[in-house]
Amino acid sequence: MNCNHALVFGGTGMLLEATGWIAEHVNHTVVFGRNRQRLERLSNQYGEHGLKVQELDYSSTDSLKQQIIHAYEENGEIDLVVAWIHSTAPDAIPTIKGQIAALQRHHHWTLVLVKGSSSHLNSITTIEQDIPVNCTVKEVQLGFIYNGGTSRWLNHHEISEGVIAGIQSKKRKIVVGTLEPWEKRP
Repeated sequence: MNCNHALVFGGTGMLLEATGWIAEHVNHTVVFGRNRQRLERLSNQYGEHGLKVQELDYSSTDSLKQQIIHAYEENGEIDLVVAWIHSTAPDAIPTIKGQIAALQRHHHWTLVLVKGSSSHLNSITTIEQDIPVNCTVKEVQLGFIYNGGTSRWLNHHEISEGVIAGIQSKKRKIVVGTLEPWEKRP
């Protein structure tokens, strides 16, 4: 993977393993999160790989824009963004796309959207719209494991492995586990 600068939003919990993998494969990784303790743990674990952490409330559009600008000014053009942002910050993804597109009009970048829900299938399967010209969007759709009789949610390792596969794949959509039959989810 040829990547100099990555931003990760929501990578301190279930995506911890994937965030560590990104830090090991990218020159500059900035992880944004809401939980200071999780950010500190991540920094202690992967700081030697050039990982930096920043506390951020994604629902604050102005703060989100400023943090993207700061990362860009500090580390240069952004090659990869991994984002798992819940519905509590509905403007975050459009803000990320718009701010990066404004900062680097001629540099191509990849946005990996992690989508999961325990109740609304359409929030997982709805295809992203309004994609900047210089951006490739990949979606990692998180489902569940179903063996024909019982089902369970994905564990942290399976989620991180799916995100890593999504980053490495040329495919625009990766489904981790299954989304069908939806009524059989745990």
